[in-house]
Amino acid sequence: TYYPTKYGPVVEFFTPYFDVEGLTAVVNYSGTLGDNSQFVISGYCPGDGFELEEVLDVTKTAITSYTRTHLWDIDKKVETENEFTENDLPKIWLYIDGREDEAATWTVNVTYKGYEDSDYSVSGTITIHNPGPFNAEITGIVDELDDGTPITLDCGVGFPYTLPVGETLSCTYSLNLDDPVEAWNDVTVTTEEGTYPGEAQLIWGDPTSEVNDCITVEDTNPEFAAKYEDVELCAADYEVDEVETFTYSKEFTWEDYGQEDCGHNEEVNTATIVETEQSASATLLVNVQCYIYETAYAKASSSSTCFINAGFSQWGWTNLIGSGSYTWDLWAAAGQCNTGKGTLVGSVDVDYTGGCVEVEYNVEFPYSLEETHVYAGCDMFPKMKVGKRWVDTVAPGQYYNNCPYGSCSQVYVIAHAVVGIPDPDFGLE
Repeated sequence: TYYPTKYGPVVEFFTPYFDVEGLTAVVNYSGTLGDNSQFVISGYCPGDGFELEEVLDVTKTAITSYTRTHLWDIDKKVETENEFTENDLPKIWLYIDGREDEAATWTVNVTYKGYEDSDYSVSGTITIHNPGPFNAEITGIVDELDDGTPITLDCGVGFPYTLPVGETLSCTYSLNLDDPVEAWNDVTVTTEEGTYPGEAQLIWGDPTSEVNDCITVEDTNPEFAAKYEDVELCAADYEVDEVETFTYSKEFTWEDYGQEDCGHNEEVNTATIVETEQSASATLLVNVQCYIYETAYAKASSSSTCFINAGFSQWGWTNLIGSGSYTWDLWAAAGQCNTGKGTLVGSVDVDYTGGCVEVEYNVEFPYSLEETHVYAGCDMFPKMKVGKRWVDTVAPGQYYNNCPYGSCSQVYVIAHAVVGIPDPDFGLE
Protein backbone atom coordinates (compact mmCIF):
# COMPACT_ATOMS: atom_id res chain seq x y z
CA THR A 1 0.00 0.00 0.00
CA TYR A 2 1.34 3.43 -0.92
CA TYR A 3 0.37 6.55 0.94
CA PRO A 4 2.00 9.98 1.67
CA THR A 5 2.99 11.15 5.12
CA LYS A 6 4.49 14.35 6.43
CA TYR A 7 7.79 12.54 6.35
CA GLY A 8 7.45 11.47 2.74
CA PRO A 9 5.89 8.58 0.80
CA VAL A 10 5.53 5.18 2.55
CA VAL A 11 5.27 1.76 0.86
CA GLU A 12 3.79 -0.80 3.30
CA PHE A 13 3.54 -4.61 2.81
CA PHE A 14 1.02 -6.83 4.63
CA THR A 15 1.50 -10.61 4.89
CA PRO A 16 -1.34 -12.85 6.09
CA TYR A 17 0.74 -16.02 6.32
CA PHE A 18 3.98 -15.40 8.10
CA ASP A 19 5.34 -13.72 11.19
CA VAL A 20 7.07 -10.53 10.07
CA GLU A 21 10.02 -11.08 12.35
CA GLY A 22 13.03 -11.76 10.18
CA LEU A 23 10.96 -11.36 6.99
CA THR A 24 12.49 -9.40 4.13
CA ALA A 25 10.92 -8.07 0.95
CA VAL A 26 12.29 -7.19 -2.45
CA VAL A 27 10.87 -4.02 -4.04
CA ASN A 28 11.21 -3.28 -7.72
CA TYR A 29 10.19 0.26 -8.60
CA SER A 30 10.64 2.84 -11.31
CA GLY A 31 10.85 6.60 -10.93
CA THR A 32 12.51 8.68 -8.25
CA LEU A 33 11.75 8.53 -4.54
CA GLY A 34 12.32 11.46 -2.21
CA ASP A 35 14.92 11.54 0.49
CA ASN A 36 12.36 10.70 3.18
CA SER A 37 10.74 7.76 1.35
CA GLN A 38 10.19 4.66 3.56
CA PHE A 39 9.61 0.92 3.04
CA VAL A 40 7.74 -0.86 5.84
CA ILE A 41 6.72 -4.52 6.38
CA SER A 42 3.77 -4.35 8.67
CA GLY A 43 2.75 -6.76 11.39
CA TYR A 44 0.45 -9.81 10.93
CA CYS A 45 -2.79 -8.62 9.41
CA PRO A 46 -4.83 -11.49 7.79
CA GLY A 47 -8.03 -9.53 7.58
CA ASP A 48 -11.45 -10.49 8.89
CA GLY A 49 -12.46 -14.22 8.78
CA PHE A 50 -9.26 -15.50 7.10
CA GLU A 51 -8.04 -19.04 8.06
CA LEU A 52 -5.05 -21.05 6.80
CA GLU A 53 -5.96 -24.23 4.83
CA GLU A 54 -4.28 -27.61 4.22
CA VAL A 55 -3.06 -28.17 0.67
CA LEU A 56 -2.06 -31.49 -1.00
CA ASP A 57 -1.14 -32.09 -4.63
CA VAL A 58 -2.10 -35.62 -5.81
CA THR A 59 -1.00 -36.96 -9.20
CA LYS A 60 -0.74 -40.46 -10.62
CA THR A 61 0.43 -42.41 -13.66
CA ALA A 62 -1.18 -45.41 -15.38
CA ILE A 63 1.17 -47.42 -17.59
CA THR A 64 -0.49 -50.25 -19.50
CA SER A 65 1.25 -53.36 -20.81
CA TYR A 66 0.30 -56.59 -22.55
CA THR A 67 1.80 -59.43 -24.58
CA ARG A 68 0.93 -60.24 -28.19
CA THR A 69 1.43 -63.86 -29.26
CA HIS A 70 1.43 -64.48 -33.00
CA LEU A 71 -0.16 -67.70 -34.23
CA TRP A 72 1.08 -69.92 -37.06
CA ASP A 73 0.14 -73.24 -38.63
CA ILE A 74 2.13 -75.70 -40.72
CA ASP A 75 1.26 -78.66 -42.90
CA LYS A 76 3.16 -80.84 -45.32
CA LYS A 77 2.44 -83.31 -48.09
CA VAL A 78 4.32 -85.37 -50.67
CA GLU A 79 3.19 -86.32 -54.16
CA THR A 80 4.70 -88.57 -56.84
CA GLU A 81 4.71 -88.41 -60.61
CA ASN A 82 2.92 -91.73 -61.12
CA GLU A 83 0.50 -91.11 -58.24
CA PHE A 84 0.65 -94.67 -56.90
CA THR A 85 -0.63 -95.00 -53.33
CA GLU A 86 -0.91 -97.60 -50.61
CA ASN A 87 -3.21 -97.01 -47.65
CA ASP A 88 -3.55 -93.41 -48.85
CA LEU A 89 0.21 -92.92 -48.74
CA PRO A 90 2.09 -92.07 -51.95
CA LYS A 91 4.31 -94.89 -53.14
CA ILE A 92 7.23 -95.24 -55.52
CA TRP A 93 8.32 -98.51 -57.17
CA LEU A 94 12.01 -98.64 -58.00
CA TYR A 95 13.02 -101.35 -60.45
CA ILE A 96 16.57 -102.49 -60.91
CA ASP A 97 16.39 -101.67 -64.61
CA GLY A 98 15.22 -98.11 -63.80
CA ARG A 99 11.99 -98.26 -65.79
CA GLU A 100 9.91 -96.69 -63.00
CA ASP A 101 12.36 -94.13 -61.63
CA GLU A 102 10.40 -91.03 -60.69
CA ALA A 103 10.48 -87.83 -58.70
CA ALA A 104 8.62 -86.97 -55.53
CA THR A 105 7.61 -83.42 -54.69
CA TRP A 106 7.06 -82.13 -51.17
CA THR A 107 4.95 -79.09 -50.33
CA VAL A 108 5.24 -77.24 -47.00
CA ASN A 109 2.56 -74.64 -46.23
CA VAL A 110 3.06 -72.17 -43.38
CA THR A 111 -0.02 -70.08 -42.57
CA TYR A 112 -0.16 -66.91 -40.49
CA LYS A 113 -3.23 -67.22 -38.24
CA GLY A 114 -3.24 -63.82 -36.57
CA TYR A 115 -2.50 -63.17 -32.93
CA GLU A 116 -3.82 -63.34 -29.39
CA ASP A 117 -3.23 -60.66 -26.75
CA SER A 118 -2.81 -61.60 -23.09
CA ASP A 119 -1.20 -60.68 -19.78
CA TYR A 120 -2.90 -57.30 -19.55
CA SER A 121 -1.73 -55.15 -16.66
CA VAL A 122 -1.61 -51.56 -15.50
CA SER A 123 0.98 -50.13 -13.14
CA GLY A 124 2.08 -46.75 -11.99
CA THR A 125 2.98 -44.33 -9.22
CA ILE A 126 0.80 -42.10 -7.04
CA THR A 127 2.61 -38.94 -5.93
CA ILE A 128 1.33 -36.96 -2.92
CA HIS A 129 3.08 -33.63 -2.29
CA ASN A 130 2.47 -31.31 0.66
CA PRO A 131 3.28 -27.68 -0.31
CA GLY A 132 2.12 -26.38 3.08
CA PRO A 133 1.24 -24.57 5.23
CA PHE A 134 0.67 -27.50 7.65
CA ASN A 135 1.80 -31.04 8.06
CA ALA A 136 -0.88 -33.34 6.64
CA GLU A 137 -2.18 -36.32 8.60
CA ILE A 138 -3.04 -38.89 5.91
CA THR A 139 -5.53 -41.42 7.23
CA GLY A 140 -5.95 -43.54 4.11
CA ILE A 141 -5.59 -43.88 0.34
CA VAL A 142 -8.12 -45.62 -1.90
CA ASP A 143 -7.17 -46.52 -5.49
CA GLU A 144 -9.62 -48.17 -7.90
CA LEU A 145 -10.79 -48.29 -11.47
CA ASP A 146 -13.93 -46.39 -12.26
CA ASP A 147 -15.82 -49.70 -12.47
CA GLY A 148 -15.02 -50.30 -8.79
CA THR A 149 -12.11 -52.69 -9.25
CA PRO A 150 -9.85 -52.16 -6.19
CA ILE A 151 -6.11 -51.69 -6.53
CA THR A 152 -3.58 -52.57 -3.86
CA LEU A 153 -0.96 -49.91 -3.15
CA ASP A 154 2.56 -50.15 -1.84
CA CYS A 155 3.39 -46.89 -0.06
CA GLY A 156 6.16 -48.16 2.17
CA VAL A 157 4.45 -46.63 5.24
CA GLY A 158 1.47 -47.39 7.42
CA PHE A 159 -1.55 -45.17 8.00
CA PRO A 160 -2.27 -42.79 9.55
CA TYR A 161 0.88 -41.13 8.24
CA THR A 162 2.09 -37.57 8.77
CA LEU A 163 3.34 -35.91 5.59
CA PRO A 164 5.50 -32.93 6.57
CA VAL A 165 5.33 -29.62 4.74
CA GLY A 166 7.41 -29.71 1.58
CA GLU A 167 7.66 -33.51 1.57
CA THR A 168 6.32 -36.08 -0.93
CA LEU A 169 4.89 -39.57 -0.44
CA SER A 170 5.00 -42.00 -3.38
CA CYS A 171 2.92 -45.18 -3.70
CA THR A 172 3.28 -47.79 -6.44
CA TYR A 173 0.75 -50.27 -7.76
CA SER A 174 0.32 -53.05 -10.32
CA LEU A 175 -2.93 -54.71 -11.39
CA ASN A 176 -3.42 -57.69 -13.71
CA LEU A 177 -6.49 -57.58 -15.95
CA ASP A 178 -8.39 -60.11 -18.02
CA ASP A 179 -9.16 -57.67 -20.80
CA PRO A 180 -7.94 -54.30 -22.05
CA VAL A 181 -10.62 -52.32 -20.25
CA GLU A 182 -11.22 -48.72 -21.25
CA ALA A 183 -11.28 -47.07 -17.85
CA TRP A 184 -10.02 -44.33 -15.56
CA ASN A 185 -7.90 -45.09 -12.57
CA ASP A 186 -9.05 -42.93 -9.63
CA VAL A 187 -7.23 -42.35 -6.37
CA THR A 188 -8.53 -40.58 -3.27
CA VAL A 189 -6.20 -39.43 -0.50
CA THR A 190 -7.98 -38.82 2.81
CA THR A 191 -6.56 -36.65 5.60
CA GLU A 192 -7.98 -35.39 8.87
CA GLU A 193 -8.84 -32.17 7.05
CA GLY A 194 -10.32 -33.46 3.77
CA THR A 195 -9.97 -35.57 0.63
CA TYR A 196 -7.76 -35.08 -2.40
CA PRO A 197 -8.43 -36.86 -5.73
CA GLY A 198 -6.18 -37.84 -8.61
CA GLU A 199 -6.82 -39.75 -11.81
CA ALA A 200 -5.21 -41.24 -14.90
CA GLN A 201 -6.74 -42.84 -17.98
CA LEU A 202 -5.85 -46.38 -19.10
CA ILE A 203 -4.67 -46.09 -22.70
CA TRP A 204 -3.72 -49.30 -24.52
CA GLY A 205 -1.10 -48.73 -27.16
CA ASP A 206 1.21 -51.17 -28.89
CA PRO A 207 2.07 -54.41 -27.09
CA THR A 208 5.00 -54.22 -24.74
CA SER A 209 6.25 -57.63 -25.86
CA GLU A 210 5.61 -59.88 -28.85
CA VAL A 211 6.00 -63.64 -29.03
CA ASN A 212 6.65 -65.50 -32.29
CA ASP A 213 6.41 -62.34 -34.36
CA CYS A 214 9.19 -63.91 -36.43
CA ILE A 215 9.64 -67.66 -36.84
CA THR A 216 12.19 -70.05 -38.33
CA VAL A 217 11.13 -72.99 -40.51
CA GLU A 218 13.30 -76.10 -40.76
CA ASP A 219 12.89 -79.44 -42.53
CA THR A 220 14.60 -82.77 -41.93
CA ASN A 221 14.71 -83.34 -45.67
CA PRO A 222 18.06 -81.95 -46.88
CA GLU A 223 16.46 -80.93 -50.18
CA PHE A 224 14.60 -78.16 -48.29
CA ALA A 225 17.75 -76.54 -46.93
CA ALA A 226 19.52 -77.01 -50.25
CA LYS A 227 16.85 -74.96 -51.99
CA TYR A 228 15.81 -72.41 -49.37
CA GLU A 229 18.72 -72.30 -46.89
CA ASP A 230 17.59 -70.38 -43.76
CA VAL A 231 13.86 -69.57 -43.71
CA GLU A 232 12.53 -66.80 -41.46
CA LEU A 233 8.95 -65.52 -41.66
CA CYS A 234 7.70 -62.40 -39.85
CA ALA A 235 4.08 -61.60 -39.00
CA ALA A 236 4.44 -58.03 -40.21
CA ASP A 237 4.69 -59.35 -43.77
CA TYR A 238 1.44 -61.33 -43.77
CA GLU A 239 -2.30 -60.89 -43.58
CA VAL A 240 -4.36 -63.28 -41.47
CA ASP A 241 -4.69 -66.69 -43.20
CA GLU A 242 -2.06 -65.80 -45.77
CA VAL A 243 0.03 -68.85 -46.75
CA GLU A 244 3.72 -69.12 -47.56
CA THR A 245 4.41 -72.21 -49.70
CA PHE A 246 7.68 -74.09 -50.12
CA THR A 247 8.12 -76.89 -52.67
CA TYR A 248 11.10 -79.09 -53.41
CA SER A 249 11.66 -82.32 -55.31
CA LYS A 250 13.94 -85.33 -55.42
CA GLU A 251 14.53 -87.87 -58.16
CA PHE A 252 14.47 -91.47 -56.86
CA THR A 253 16.47 -94.26 -58.50
CA TRP A 254 17.22 -97.86 -57.59
CA GLU A 255 20.88 -96.95 -57.04
CA ASP A 256 19.85 -94.72 -54.13
CA TYR A 257 19.06 -97.89 -52.17
CA GLY A 258 20.70 -100.85 -53.90
CA GLN A 259 20.47 -104.44 -52.79
CA GLU A 260 21.41 -103.51 -49.23
CA ASP A 261 18.22 -101.50 -48.72
CA CYS A 262 15.91 -103.31 -51.09
CA GLY A 263 12.35 -104.08 -50.08
CA HIS A 264 9.89 -101.80 -48.27
CA ASN A 265 11.16 -98.39 -47.17
CA GLU A 266 9.44 -95.42 -45.57
CA GLU A 267 10.82 -91.94 -46.13
CA VAL A 268 9.42 -89.82 -43.30
CA ASN A 269 10.55 -86.23 -43.00
CA THR A 270 9.25 -83.39 -40.91
CA ALA A 271 8.96 -79.64 -41.28
CA THR A 272 9.03 -77.67 -38.02
CA ILE A 273 8.39 -74.15 -36.79
CA VAL A 274 11.30 -73.93 -34.38
CA GLU A 275 9.89 -71.31 -32.00
CA THR A 276 6.45 -72.89 -31.55
CA GLU A 277 7.59 -76.51 -31.94
CA GLN A 278 4.72 -77.10 -34.35
CA SER A 279 5.54 -79.72 -36.96
CA ALA A 280 4.07 -81.58 -39.90
CA SER A 281 5.34 -84.81 -41.41
CA ALA A 282 4.93 -86.47 -44.79
CA THR A 283 5.50 -90.18 -45.44
CA LEU A 284 6.62 -91.56 -48.78
CA LEU A 285 6.62 -95.32 -49.34
CA VAL A 286 9.52 -96.52 -51.46
CA ASN A 287 9.50 -100.14 -52.62
CA VAL A 288 12.87 -101.21 -53.97
CA GLN A 289 13.20 -104.33 -56.11
CA CYS A 290 15.50 -106.98 -54.66
CA TYR A 291 17.79 -109.43 -56.35
CA ILE A 292 16.95 -113.09 -55.91
CA TYR A 293 20.14 -115.09 -56.03
CA GLU A 294 20.06 -118.22 -58.17
CA THR A 295 22.51 -120.91 -59.15
CA ALA A 296 23.67 -120.65 -62.75
CA TYR A 297 25.65 -122.99 -65.02
CA ALA A 298 27.13 -122.61 -68.48
CA LYS A 299 25.84 -125.04 -71.12
CA ALA A 300 27.65 -125.82 -74.33
CA SER A 301 25.52 -126.09 -77.42
CA SER A 302 26.79 -129.68 -77.78
CA SER A 303 28.87 -132.12 -75.76
CA SER A 304 27.24 -131.10 -72.45
CA THR A 305 26.09 -133.63 -69.86
CA CYS A 306 23.47 -132.88 -67.18
CA PHE A 307 24.59 -133.75 -63.67
CA ILE A 308 21.32 -135.59 -63.09
CA ASN A 309 22.06 -137.95 -65.97
CA ALA A 310 25.29 -138.86 -64.21
CA GLY A 311 23.50 -139.80 -61.01
CA PHE A 312 23.60 -136.52 -59.08
CA SER A 313 20.53 -134.89 -57.54
CA GLN A 314 21.71 -131.37 -58.42
CA TRP A 315 21.26 -129.88 -61.83
CA GLY A 316 24.04 -128.35 -63.97
CA TRP A 317 26.29 -129.29 -66.86
CA THR A 318 29.78 -130.56 -67.45
CA ASN A 319 31.04 -129.71 -70.91
CA LEU A 320 33.65 -131.64 -72.93
CA ILE A 321 35.91 -129.55 -75.15
CA GLY A 322 39.03 -129.80 -77.22
CA SER A 323 41.52 -127.09 -77.95
CA GLY A 324 39.82 -123.89 -79.09
CA SER A 325 37.63 -120.98 -78.02
CA TYR A 326 33.94 -121.25 -77.12
CA THR A 327 31.02 -119.15 -75.99
CA TRP A 328 28.29 -120.84 -73.97
CA ASP A 329 24.96 -119.67 -72.59
CA LEU A 330 24.79 -119.08 -68.84
CA TRP A 331 21.50 -120.33 -67.44
CA ALA A 332 20.10 -119.57 -63.98
CA ALA A 333 17.40 -121.47 -62.10
CA ALA A 334 17.14 -124.13 -64.84
CA GLY A 335 16.07 -126.93 -62.51
CA GLN A 336 16.31 -130.49 -63.85
CA CYS A 337 18.56 -128.96 -66.56
CA ASN A 338 15.40 -127.61 -68.20
CA THR A 339 16.40 -124.33 -69.83
CA GLY A 340 12.76 -123.71 -70.67
CA LYS A 341 12.17 -123.03 -66.98
CA GLY A 342 15.42 -121.14 -66.47
CA THR A 343 16.62 -117.62 -67.18
CA LEU A 344 19.34 -116.79 -69.65
CA VAL A 345 21.47 -114.34 -67.67
CA GLY A 346 24.55 -114.04 -69.88
CA SER A 347 27.32 -116.08 -71.42
CA VAL A 348 30.67 -117.65 -70.66
CA ASP A 349 33.75 -117.35 -72.88
CA VAL A 350 35.98 -120.42 -72.64
CA ASP A 351 39.47 -120.38 -74.10
CA TYR A 352 41.55 -123.55 -74.36
CA THR A 353 44.37 -122.57 -76.65
CA GLY A 354 47.39 -122.11 -74.42
CA GLY A 355 47.40 -125.38 -72.54
CA CYS A 356 45.11 -124.10 -69.77
CA VAL A 357 41.41 -123.40 -69.67
CA GLU A 358 40.48 -119.78 -69.03
CA VAL A 359 36.88 -118.77 -68.38
CA GLU A 360 35.35 -115.30 -68.53
CA TYR A 361 31.79 -114.60 -67.39
CA ASN A 362 29.60 -112.08 -69.17
CA VAL A 363 26.49 -111.26 -67.13
CA GLU A 364 24.30 -108.63 -68.67
CA PHE A 365 22.35 -105.93 -66.84
CA PRO A 366 20.01 -106.11 -64.99
CA TYR A 367 21.50 -109.37 -63.73
CA SER A 368 24.24 -109.35 -61.12
CA LEU A 369 27.19 -111.74 -60.92
CA GLU A 370 27.97 -112.56 -57.28
CA GLU A 371 30.15 -115.72 -57.28
CA THR A 372 32.01 -117.92 -59.78
CA HIS A 373 33.54 -121.40 -59.58
CA VAL A 374 35.31 -123.21 -62.43
CA TYR A 375 36.33 -126.85 -62.79
CA ALA A 376 38.61 -127.95 -65.62
CA GLY A 377 40.16 -131.42 -65.81
CA CYS A 378 40.42 -134.71 -67.60
CA ASP A 379 37.69 -136.30 -65.47
CA MET A 380 34.03 -135.56 -66.17
CA PHE A 381 33.63 -134.31 -62.59
CA PRO A 382 35.99 -133.05 -59.91
CA LYS A 383 37.06 -135.52 -57.24
CA MET A 384 36.96 -135.19 -53.49
CA LYS A 385 38.28 -137.54 -50.83
CA VAL A 386 35.72 -139.22 -48.62
CA GLY A 387 37.48 -141.34 -46.07
CA LYS A 388 40.07 -143.27 -48.05
CA ARG A 389 38.19 -143.05 -51.32
CA TRP A 390 38.07 -140.42 -54.03
CA VAL A 391 34.56 -139.80 -55.27
CA ASP A 392 32.98 -137.56 -57.93
CA THR A 393 31.34 -134.34 -56.75
CA VAL A 394 29.51 -131.39 -58.27
CA ALA A 395 29.69 -129.16 -55.17
CA PRO A 396 31.03 -125.77 -56.42
CA GLY A 397 33.24 -125.38 -53.38
CA GLN A 398 35.23 -128.43 -54.53
CA TYR A 399 35.99 -127.18 -58.06
CA TYR A 400 39.58 -126.79 -59.24
CA ASN A 401 41.45 -126.08 -62.45
CA ASN A 402 44.44 -128.45 -62.57
CA CYS A 403 46.37 -126.99 -65.44
CA PRO A 404 48.27 -128.58 -67.20
CA TYR A 405 45.95 -131.51 -67.64
CA GLY A 406 48.41 -134.27 -68.53
CA SER A 407 47.99 -136.52 -71.53
CA CYS A 408 44.24 -135.99 -72.18
CA SER A 409 43.49 -134.24 -75.44
CA GLN A 410 40.01 -133.15 -74.29
CA VAL A 411 38.98 -131.69 -70.94
CA TYR A 412 35.75 -131.24 -69.07
CA VAL A 413 34.74 -127.76 -67.97
CA ILE A 414 32.07 -126.84 -65.41
CA ALA A 415 31.36 -123.08 -65.11
CA HIS A 416 29.23 -122.30 -62.08
CA ALA A 417 27.98 -118.90 -60.86
CA VAL A 418 25.66 -117.31 -58.36
CA VAL A 419 23.65 -114.67 -60.18
CA GLY A 420 21.24 -112.06 -58.88
CA ILE A 421 17.97 -111.96 -60.79
CA PRO A 422 15.51 -109.08 -60.28
CA ASP A 423 12.61 -110.37 -58.21
CA PRO A 424 9.98 -111.27 -60.82
CA ASP A 425 7.16 -110.87 -58.29
CA PHE A 426 8.05 -107.24 -57.56
CA GLY A 427 5.68 -104.51 -58.66
CA LEU A 428 2.04 -103.62 -58.80
CA GLU A 429 -0.35 -106.52 -58.78
